[in-house]
Amino acid sequence: MSESCGCGEKAEIGATVKFHCKTCAIVIEKFTVKKPLKAAGIAAILAYGGSQFIDYAITDNRYPLDVEYAVLEACASSYKEPLSYSRYGSKKKLCLCAFEDTMNEISYIRYKVNEEGFLKAFERNAEQCK
Repeated sequence: MSESCGCGEKAEIGATVKFHCKTCAIVIEKFTVKKPLKAAGIAAILAYGGSQFIDYAITDNRYPLDVEYAVLEACASSYKEPLSYSRYGSKKKLCLCAFEDTMNEISYIRYKVNEEGFLKAFERNAEQCK
């Protein structure tokens, strides 16, 4: 793209946006977008997209629902004898606490690679939640 006009002057690159009535074609509003404004807009879009990706990649530590359910169900029903309702409730709270701490420590991708490490961390977190 050339930055010079046919008249020999240095061109000021920009775009004009016009809002007009569809019925009578009268221009309702018109504004010009200049080159620095375009660069700032692109930078803002890239920054927003990057922040959304980082937010998803780093802070979204949820496991798939079926995995979460299976881990919590295995933890809560791993007792060999029948539990009273109140003991079952407290065991469920302990399992939820341990699983939440473990999810914050070990991502789902790492869980898939090293399931034994996940189990060790889960047991350690369960001890700390008591």
